[in-house]
Amino acid sequence: MADLSLADFVDDEPWRDDVPLLEDVPAQNLIAGVRMQRLATHADKRGDLTVLMSALREPVAAPPHVYLVSAEPGSIRAWVYHKRQFDRLAYTNGDIRVVLYDLREDSPTYRKLDILDVGAANKILLTIPPFVVHGVQNRGKTAATFVNMPTNVYDPENPDKSRVRFDHPGIPYRFG
Repeated sequence: MADLSLADFVDDEPWRDDVPLLEDVPAQNLIAGVRMQRLATHADKRGDLTVLMSALREPVAAPPHVYLVSAEPGSIRAWVYHKRQFDRLAYTNGDIRVVLYDLREDSPTYRKLDILDVGAANKILLTIPPFVVHGVQNRGKTAATFVNMPTNVYDPENPDKSRVRFDHPGIPYRFG
């Protein structure tokens, strides 16, 4: 067996400056408080690495709870909102439609609907404020996943999640 020491390792090269880190996606007329950021992907011959969240360029509240969601082809997860937390959803694979609906009566975008197509072709970090209703559908032919890094820890004794069924007539969108 050959001897190995830490001195045998080679430091990584710096990342290229031409790949922006969590760049805001200019979007006209998004629901107030919603933020979209392009996820930076760094690739080499082995595959790629996508930065989901980083405090490198601006302060970020650390996620106290992180989880991966799997969505089967055609599945719908809707409608939900949170009272006490921001969802920070990272979409990196699949073909997912995210629909947002603003039911905050004091919001300048009250009753506005946003439809976003995200996933492998549009890798984004989507930040959704409290009381903004949202749902997702996997429009692809294979399972898709996304990561949520909400601002609050999940409390099973007092869940911060309110739901209505995906086909509720009070929301002006029908998943196809």
